[in-house]
Amino acid sequence: MSSHSLRKEQKTLAFSRNNPPALEIDSGDTVTFETGDFAYERLSKGEGVEAIGLANFNAVTGPVFVRGAEPGDVLKIEIEDVTVTRAWSVWLPDFGALGGQTRAIRVKQVQISGDRVFINDRLSVPLQPMIGCIGVAPAEGEGSTFQPVYPFGGNMDLGEMAAGTTLYLPVQVPGGLLSMGDLHAAMGTAEPTWVGLEAAGSARLKISVEKGMKLAGPRLRIGSSTYCLGVAPTFAEAHQRAMDQAFELLTGDWQLDPFDAYAYASACVDMRLGGPLGLIVMAVVPDPA
Repeated sequence: MSSHSLRKEQKTLAFSRNNPPALEIDSGDTVTFETGDFAYERLSKGEGVEAIGLANFNAVTGPVFVRGAEPGDVLKIEIEDVTVTRAWSVWLPDFGALGGQTRAIRVKQVQISGDRVFINDRLSVPLQPMIGCIGVAPAEGEGSTFQPVYPFGGNMDLGEMAAGTTLYLPVQVPGGLLSMGDLHAAMGTAEPTWVGLEAAGSARLKISVEKGMKLAGPRLRIGSSTYCLGVAPTFAEAHQRAMDQAFELLTGDWQLDPFDAYAYASACVDMRLGGPLGLIVMAVVPDPA
């Protein structure tokens, strides 16, 4: 197995099968993706969002072509490390749940020291680096790095996408064409303001091809739990899709009797939200004790 790296300049602004690969690897190789924050730096110097270009705020590094990956396969992506080098607090008028509380763009570089991020001299929060946007290319057309979220990934903004997590994505095109970006130094669950502490840095991912693993959408594995992601236009649909996948896991992979699977889900499955730029409901299925 080999290790590779991609520079932040090797970026794209959409998920597309037409993007030429920035790198080709074998299954099981490790890739370190560097990401930048030039859009936030320009914003801090007085440039407007329109001048910078909205798409540049969620540029993703890649794509990576994984040899042997074909439609119907799954990419297994093990997040070995996420490192943040610089972070920003950004407040935009009319953007997100608190966008109505400001009439001016406000941008501030927040200081990172040890395992804390300092919002001001007295107020700090834990440093919790995570990946906001990651996905493979769709079979047709382009996928936005902003919204919505797709069965093949996208701007999921899940705090769970941190070191130690394994992500599974269904491959849509030969090679997968995996790209990632939008690092955060910290972010509340479901990104309540539509903005985290936006960051530059790098993520080291081990990428493998899983043959014969049928997935309808993204799935996470964290510790002894499986996270089944329901992605849909409405909360009710996303909830249903997450539970359908959880039930399929229990009756298929675990081979439980359907009634026993129902009882286990009733007793143990937790529901969590992702988002907000793509409606995600996660059914968290713990392994049996």
